[in-house]
Amino acid sequence: MKNLLKSIAFAVAFTVVFTANTFAEDKETKKVTSFGTGIFASKSGNIHISVDKYADCNALVLVTNDRGHVMFREVIGKDTEKFRKALNVKNLPSGVYTIQITGKGEKLTKTFELSEQPAERVLAIK
Repeated sequence: MKNLLKSIAFAVAFTVVFTANTFAEDKETKKVTSFGTGIFASKSGNIHISVDKYADCNALVLVTNDRGHVMFREVIGKDTEKFRKALNVKNLPSGVYTIQITGKGEKLTKTFELSEQPAERVLAIK
């Protein structure tokens, strides 16, 4: 009789834990974000910003320098689902810059740094 009660208690405990984990995973996968992004630098010296909006809301793309000065600003309208922009940063001075994308209470921040490469001197004897 004791073994039967232990087996039943174990089965009930296992079922409760398994069910609780299943519902927890469902909540994790149902978390909805208002946008997805892709930000990368190309060999040509441009920064490419891609934003895919999943919610009917405005989004804001800001590029600022380390002093907080706005170098680029664009509002993505409610009706725009996909935003693509290539920013030419060749003329920007050296420094640290921040790309910030906000929409519907969410914020994504990425930083990049521009620096001058010293000229390399080569000596060749022929």
